[in-house]
Order: sequence, then C-alpha cells, then structure tokens
Amino acid sequence: MRFEIVLTHTAVETYEAIFERINLKWGRNTAEKFEAKVFQTLAQISETPLIFKSTAERPNVRQGRINKNCSFFYEVNSFEIQILFFWDNRQDVLIG
Repeated sequence: MRFEIVLTHTAVETYEAIFERINLKWGRNTAEKFEAKVFQTLAQISETPLIFKSTAERPNVRQGRINKNCSFFYEVNSFEIQILFFWDNRQDVLIG
C-alpha cells in the first residue's frame, strides 16, 4: 500500500527556504540535486513509512534524513503521511 504524501504549509515554507539557500550558495545544479533527493526520499516513505526512527519527544513523529545537512519531520496517519517541516541540521536549536 502506498501512502499519500501531504505537505503542511510549514513544510512548504521550510523546504523553499532551504532550496533557495542552496541555490544561492552552491548554484542551481546543486539545488536541483537536492530537490531530486527530496522527491526520492518522499517516494520511499510513501511505500515504507516506518523506515525512519520516531522522535523521543513525540513518538508519533518521525525524523527522516535527506542528507547530512537536511532532515524532515513527518507523521503517519491512516492513509497519508503528513510532512510537518524540513530542518537544516546546521541550525542550533529545534523549535516546536
């Protein structure tokens, strides 16, 4: 069974901010490679949603990894996976 992927407003905003930062700092080619990796990872969790570990603070929320610099947090519901937000791992503090 394949789960539908749904992005929250915060997920869209945080993804776009990270994408734009990559684009400005390392160029369009690197940003497009990042985008491809995001889509590949989201497709992977749509088929195997429990592949990433749950967080200690909220067991129903899982932390996925795009690369060493970027993670995302998501919640698995009955028929969908809700992407909560993307996270630049170089940031100091996780708020939320």
